Amino acid sequence: MIYNVAGLLTGKLGDIQQHEIENESLKSNGRSLRKINGSVRLMRTDRTVLVNADVEATTHDSCSRCLEPATANVIVNMEEEFSPTNADLVSGPNNRTADEDYYYDPALVIDEQNFLDLTEGLGQALLSAIPIAPVCKDDCLGICPICTVNRNILQCSCAKSSVDPRWAGLVGLLEKGAKSAE
Repeated sequence: MIYNVAGLLTGKLGDIQQHEIENESLKSNGRSLRKINGSVRLMRTDRTVLVNADVEATTHDSCSRCLEPATANVIVNMEEEFSPTNADLVSGPNNRTADEDYYYDPALVIDEQNFLDLTEGLGQALLSAIPIAPVCKDDCLGICPICTVNRNILQCSCAKSSVDPRWAGLVGLLEKGAKSAE
């Protein structure tokens, strides 16, 4: 996902390039992201290139409830500014000076050959959108905490009959008329 933005940097303010990402894949921080699809819009600003990307991707993980393989679909709307290394290409009175203090992220830099590499920035955005606790299906029953059987495959009897000893003192409240949260 590398784009040549030389024409965009030497063009007028507000010039736009549109690109489509189709069935790409990338690896970021040891995670594989596959089936990356979406649209990328590059727009020249006074000193940078503003990137708007609407992207969908798929990653594989373990279900947080039953530990079976799970597929997580990730949707990201990324908006970032990429700064050119060749600042002399971007004309205008508002150019940054060398001593000006601004945030620098190496993933958001356009290199000397005027190539904008979206891979690292998009990878970071997709990784941050992955669910913390992915599930194999919305109604996954998980693993029984007592007999450790996968309740999606086998129905165990211990889930209903057993009470966690840490909560045993509260069981008597139900018998006295307290309402259950279930």
